[in-house]
Amino acid sequence: MPIPKKDSALQRKSAKDLVYETLCDWIMRGEMMPGEKLLDTELAAYFNVSRTPVREALQMLEAQKLIKVTPGRATTVADVDKNDIEKCYRPLAEIQGLAARQAALILTETQLAELEQIQKEFSEACDANQAERAILCDNAFHELIVKAVGNEYIMEFSHMLLLHIQRIKYHYFHKNTMRKESVQHHRDILDALSGKDADRAGELMRGHWLHVMERCIREVDVAGEHTI
Repeated sequence: MPIPKKDSALQRKSAKDLVYETLCDWIMRGEMMPGEKLLDTELAAYFNVSRTPVREALQMLEAQKLIKVTPGRATTVADVDKNDIEKCYRPLAEIQGLAARQAALILTETQLAELEQIQKEFSEACDANQAERAILCDNAFHELIVKAVGNEYIMEFSHMLLLHIQRIKYHYFHKNTMRKESVQHHRDILDALSGKDADRAGELMRGHWLHVMERCIREVDVAGEHTI
């Protein structure tokens, strides 16, 4: 059938995604710091788009608590709230613990070999102080385990919670001690998965995320109340 011409709504969606993904990346990496103002007019000029997709992108970022919108005043990059760390990490620990427990019984040799390769690259990235590469490997490690379960609800909820903690993870992987701890945690989890020890894999995964949560909360306390 003939493909209709793209309408303005589709074009706005594309522009919105571009603005959203770029701003999200800036905030995650710390290029835009907590408290920094976001002006839709300046952003529209920067991206060479209208203010509509910029405002749509800002609404998405607000829903994810990455920015704070004060009507009639200003839109700023949000602080990382210590309470939000616990709200995200505790359910994530349970969901990913469940995924690891189930995955231990069904992971194929090919998938285990892929996890071994990811773990190798993760360890190398952490040793070389390559935080961005380490984050990519960490994401790949957990994503493979969750996907192996084949439960769309586990995947959806895990993805949603991980999205909220990406900024925290970026900070986490710039800490040498924390990187080393994560490498060892991954190694232990992978050994349990390879041995098809479902209970141990589940508890190790759960414990890993709770440990990270406690570490991050302490970091927030050191940096100052409610900020990281």
